[in-house]
Amino acid sequence: MKETFCEYIHKLRCQNGMTLTKLAAALDIDQSTLSKIENGKRKIPVEILPKLSSVFNIDLKNLEHEYFSEIIAEIIYPQDEPNQLLKAAEEKAKYMRIKNQQQGTINF
Repeated sequence: MKETFCEYIHKLRCQNGMTLTKLAAALDIDQSTLSKIENGKRKIPVEILPKLSSVFNIDLKNLEHEYFSEIIAEIIYPQDEPNQLLKAAEEKAKYMRIKNQQQGTINF
């Protein structure tokens, strides 16, 4: 089973021997905010991902995949047929990408 993103951050921090205070300072957030993030009581802002990537020397793309896959999982896990939802979402994403490329813009 895959861990949650907040569990992943907690594990990274512990494996690297960092205190909440030290990591919070490196991410430029409050220690209590980081504690809430690690405990799953608050979502980590996407803007922090590059800093997190730098602090732990992790590929940003891999970190983004973990982050966004959790957001998608949270949306679809209560549904009866999540695989069909994923397939439909993938098709819509492809369509949106093509449409935005044709218009000369890509919205992220």
